[in-house]
Amino acid sequence: MSLLELKKTGIRFGGLRAVCDLDLALPQGALHGLIGPNGAGKTTVFNLITGIYAPTEGDILFQGTSIVGAGPTRIAAAGIGRTFQNIRLFAGLSVLDNVKVAFHRHLHATLFESVLRAPRYLQDEARADADARQLLDTFGLLPMAELGADSLPYGLRRRLEIARALATKPKLLLLDEPAAGMNPSEAEELMHLIRWVRETFGVTILLIEHHMAVVMGICERITVLDHGARIAEGTPAEIRKDPVVIEAYLGADVHQETA
Repeated sequence: MSLLELKKTGIRFGGLRAVCDLDLALPQGALHGLIGPNGAGKTTVFNLITGIYAPTEGDILFQGTSIVGAGPTRIAAAGIGRTFQNIRLFAGLSVLDNVKVAFHRHLHATLFESVLRAPRYLQDEARADADARQLLDTFGLLPMAELGADSLPYGLRRRLEIARALATKPKLLLLDEPAAGMNPSEAEELMHLIRWVRETFGVTILLIEHHMAVVMGICERITVLDHGARIAEGTPAEIRKDPVVIEAYLGADVHQETA
């Protein structure tokens, strides 16, 4: 059984069919890429998986159960975490607090207990603080715990966003263009980080990325979208040589870009 499965999934916005008849299956432990031209529907697929949009066609199964109509909160609680194309940290909070907020769903104190600062609330806060600091330490961010999140350089903000997503304890992690805006050395470091995240945390990863060196370098399989439809799926070697993909997206210089 696949961890995640999209079955003939599609969505229409008025007369526009943004995603159509998409079949996608991710086994446990996969590191899978989703690529395509701008406007191909990639982020829309992420929004469908995470419940921001409800599909108008087909079904989405997570661990064998349909999650269509569940909504973002329930889907996150089920074990799907994500990052965004544009970094969405809480700029007014510290690095530590950005991670602590993601532990919210694992806490048990009621609102009444929180207002009164009852023992269970204090225990929850201590546990969240300890867990957040441990996660920051794992990501090499603990020395910056008390700094404002917006004070970090770009690459470290990306790292913090991934750490915050992992604080929700997902089984599936969706990464939306994590290499956007990175220079070659930062992109190389990101590739090592993504591999390390999968191995260390045991998560399945679905990755949207335009940086072909990153996609071809770390993904085991790749799905290619164009105008909301799947035009190819295969290993990086197969995708790199596919004439339909080259014509629609990669271009003739793909071999130079991924060398």
